[in-house]
Amino acid sequence: MDHLKINQVTNSLPVENTQKTQPADGTFKFMLASNIQESELQQKLTMLMAEIGEQGEKIGKKKDIRDMRKYRSLIKEFMNEIVNRSHEFTRENFLDRKGRHRVYGIIRLVDETLDELAQELVKEEKDNMAILAKIGEIRGLLLDLYM
Repeated sequence: MDHLKINQVTNSLPVENTQKTQPADGTFKFMLASNIQESELQQKLTMLMAEIGEQGEKIGKKKDIRDMRKYRSLIKEFMNEIVNRSHEFTRENFLDRKGRHRVYGIIRLVDETLDELAQELVKEEKDNMAILAKIGEIRGLLLDLYM
């Protein structure tokens, strides 16, 4: 009876390295870095949205113009992040039907609604429902940018 030893090879063909190594062109590093940056951006935008929501609630309760200033600055920071880093967003709905940048249209609406909210806050007779409606409208527009 013949015994085969484990390290005895019969009918073997030369073994080739079948794994091909791709040249290190930095593509993987770039993809990894861009994913990290996108994740950081998402975290920052989520944090800003939470702060904007809290500040909006303060305005709804107190109707103080000082709260409005902070609210406006938070929204400005949020929109700056969106605009300055918008090249990182890969969305099909980035352009509207006419090919214009949809984001800029929303930003214009946010600015107009912020102005209307500020005007409502400085009135003698503040319309509570109008203030809450404007805050809700702004939140919806920002979520539209964010999502």
